[in-house]
Amino acid sequence: GKESLQPNNVVFNSVLNACAFSMGDLEEQSKAMEIASSMLVELGESPHGSPDQVTYGTYLKVIANQMPASNARSQIVQAVFKKCARSGVVGEMVLRQLRDMSIKGETYKKCVGKSVHDEISLHELPSSWTCNIVEGKRKRRRQFRRQ
Repeated sequence: GKESLQPNNVVFNSVLNACAFSMGDLEEQSKAMEIASSMLVELGESPHGSPDQVTYGTYLKVIANQMPASNARSQIVQAVFKKCARSGVVGEMVLRQLRDMSIKGETYKKCVGKSVHDEISLHELPSSWTCNIVEGKRKRRRQFRRQ
């Protein structure tokens, strides 16, 4: 194979998506979480890409599907959201996943500061949370070609 080819966001996000929809017993769910977490860390350290709104949204989907609702899950979700916000990539997918998985809306309110029932647009969020978003498949593809 070509040594110049390196995994980018698309590859990492695909692995995360596979983890999100893995089925099985508690051991298999734990393995899916372990793989997803290592992918998030590896992408964060990669010179060939960095976690984007799709990465964080998909990782939240992994958490939703592979971890039972609990205080521990809520704390992990909040930590992931804070990292996403610090990276400036809180996009629609992140908000949707966060809204869908919030138990009684508490986690969503702790992260976003609004009720899960409030309609919120990206423009209402602090600009530092959204400043690095590249929305749309075509724009993201162009972004990867430049790397």
